[in-house]
Amino acid sequence: MNRADFGNQNDSIPGSKKITFRRLNQVREAAKRIPIDNDSRIIIFSDCHRGDYGWADDFAKNQNLFYYALSYYFHEGYTYIELGDGDDLWKNHNFQEIFTAHRVIFEVMMRFYAEKRFYMMLGNHDIEKSSPRFLQSNFHTYFDETTQQRRPFFPDLEIHPGLVLQHEPTQRELFLVHGHQGDLLSDLFWPIGRFFVRVFWRNLQLYGLGDPTSAAKNFTKAKRVDKKLIYWSKENRKMIIAGHTHRPRFPSLNHVPYFNTGSVVSPYSITGIEIRHGQIAMIRWSVKPDFGGNLRIVRDVMSGPQPLDAWAY
Repeated sequence: MNRADFGNQNDSIPGSKKITFRRLNQVREAAKRIPIDNDSRIIIFSDCHRGDYGWADDFAKNQNLFYYALSYYFHEGYTYIELGDGDDLWKNHNFQEIFTAHRVIFEVMMRFYAEKRFYMMLGNHDIEKSSPRFLQSNFHTYFDETTQQRRPFFPDLEIHPGLVLQHEPTQRELFLVHGHQGDLLSDLFWPIGRFFVRVFWRNLQLYGLGDPTSAAKNFTKAKRVDKKLIYWSKENRKMIIAGHTHRPRFPSLNHVPYFNTGSVVSPYSITGIEIRHGQIAMIRWSVKPDFGGNLRIVRDVMSGPQPLDAWAY
């Protein structure tokens, strides 16, 4: 397959593509490389947006669904990669309130971390985690109210702007990144974006108004993000997995291999990407009734699985 055939997605790219291209290259060059093989099991979720369980906490409605899915992956031996925006630190000033609201989720994540099966990545809504002081204050230990003592939480946690999964049998690389890189309000001027969310859009959300600065709430902006990531994948001839837009994406084999996990905060489901047996698949967890009318949590495969080397480039 030649470059002209690779994707047929030559829509116009915004002038800011150069900024995005440069930022993504910077992240990839500095990214930790993780070797994987056909025995590796990986689950990638993005955009949990854990909050304080108040009316603006988008994660609260799916907490039980996510707890079930994450527990399943722990017991099945998967490595969990959280692809950014795990905690919504734009809407919420105090991480300790997020921890208290969703402690059961963090307890499962701690079990992954203790077994060295957990990677936390940086998104725009939790970009404060890039500060060593913030990590020291909030993530290295936590206060256990039962014992009235501080206990290990995520000691020595490293936050990754990007990761590269190196599939050793095929030498294919998968570049993992949140996807906000190059977006002025989400990346370069994120304190301004956070200000607008905290002061205006967090309160207006109560009245059903979406945040126009967010790729998740603005279709036009999400489409621009997709185009930039497709452009990077095409020019670098690399597979890329991102989040940020909250829109699941699993390309057909004649398109550019840009994947998007979707999010954990959809109204009735959570979506993610699984890698297992050297194959990649888009999955969805949701609550469905069985034939007896009982509600059950169900895992569905939305797309795939396909071998990691199925996309020719």
